[in-house]
Amino acid sequence: MTNLASIVSRRKFLALTGSTACALPVFGTSVVGANNRVRIAVIGCGGRGRSLLGMFSSIPEVELVAVCDPDTKQMESALAKTQKKLKSDLSQVARIQDYRRVLERDDLDAVVIAAPNHWHTLLAIQAMEAGKDVYVEKPVSHSVWEGQQLVAAEKKYGRMIGGGFQNRSDPGPQEGIKFVQEGNLGKMNSVHVCCFRNRNTIGAHLDKPLVPPATCDYNLWLGPAQDVPILRPQFHYDWHWIWNTGNGDIGNQAPHEIDLACWVLGDGPLPTSIQSVGGRFGWNDAGETPNLMTAWYEQAGIPVIIEVNDLKLSPTRNVSHMRNKVRVGIVVNCEGGELRGGRGGMYVVGDDGKTKIHSFPGNGGGGHQKNFIDAVRSRDRSAIAASIVDAERSSAVAHLANVSMRSGGVAQSDAIASAVGDNEMVQTILREQGEQLSAWGITTPDYALGSKLSINPDTIEVSGEGLDPNWIRTPGRGEFAVPELG
Repeated sequence: MTNLASIVSRRKFLALTGSTACALPVFGTSVVGANNRVRIAVIGCGGRGRSLLGMFSSIPEVELVAVCDPDTKQMESALAKTQKKLKSDLSQVARIQDYRRVLERDDLDAVVIAAPNHWHTLLAIQAMEAGKDVYVEKPVSHSVWEGQQLVAAEKKYGRMIGGGFQNRSDPGPQEGIKFVQEGNLGKMNSVHVCCFRNRNTIGAHLDKPLVPPATCDYNLWLGPAQDVPILRPQFHYDWHWIWNTGNGDIGNQAPHEIDLACWVLGDGPLPTSIQSVGGRFGWNDAGETPNLMTAWYEQAGIPVIIEVNDLKLSPTRNVSHMRNKVRVGIVVNCEGGELRGGRGGMYVVGDDGKTKIHSFPGNGGGGHQKNFIDAVRSRDRSAIAASIVDAERSSAVAHLANVSMRSGGVAQSDAIASAVGDNEMVQTILREQGEQLSAWGITTPDYALGSKLSINPDTIEVSGEGLDPNWIRTPGRGEFAVPELG
């Protein structure tokens, strides 16, 4: 295995001795290639990786140098689709199966990380250690502790790092959130995070472990995750619904909407407590993460509810919209009305709950990737739309909700009612889910009630009944372990 510390030491020596052949540019100065372009590699060539390949490659200031994935078939497919979409020749782009060979290269300024969740933090830290700037997809970590190490790595290595929270670059949320924060709707009463996705079963639990594709280096794919049997039918993508590698939809789609909630509430400290209720219903499949999940907490003194619902209204009926006509987004309830929406645009209704009084059109955050490239070129960390501190916080809220969820067990309705208390919105959610589950033939759902966690926002210490320390601090595996940096 290549010693990344030796790579950095060699580069520092070259910089100090005045050699420019492969010296690392000094932090604080412009970082661009000889042709005045930012040279990048994309690590992770699944669905999101393919999207980012196209987005970054279409930026005039970017030169795509390499792509990397443990599965060579993923690489070739991603490049072929990107080449067809952009109508450009990508034959000179290097195909690299081992990410460590990417980090060794001297002709790279930045890496784009779109690998599975369990890889995000280690890849980002090692890339910064090797002198690369980093764009890392959400969630930026696989656990609360990992996120803290990522923030510490930014300080230690002085690199530019941004998160894939593109709502921060969308003028719709920018203007809508500003409107509320300026007090135009009066005091905020609550924030409701909505994530309704109409997903399907991932297939039955296998009787014997799935064999990874022959084109995949499984050790490199597994990386920091534990080497446990894969008992789902599909190798790629469905890792999202397995705790060893993913975080469920509250850690897949919902981080974007949690980020909107953190943003409108001023990007303050983490909540001091959180609790979850939910379960995986209707599918009887190989997935482990909930498809119905609700979490509640307070942030900046304002109640926040996260509602994740991957289950259709019935086996044959999709969810079109649920919460105040928002399917994926947030609802900010204020004294004088509500702000609704998210990526692509937001709007305000008056205190009658119906009359639209303001509209804030969006563009889906299409300039988010260029924002990162511009920040790399200028070396202005404050210009990064989704800073790693904000990205880590939004990811951590999702992780904490999951820790609560996993720490509990099937509970009786009176225990759930006691935990929910007078939270009318959570009461409404559970009542409506009861109707939804009835359409699936489930009249007595076995809801799991998570522990009520206590969190110290300063030390990020987490306590509660039934906690497994590995849910808060992922252990890593052999050589693939996230270092403790702070």
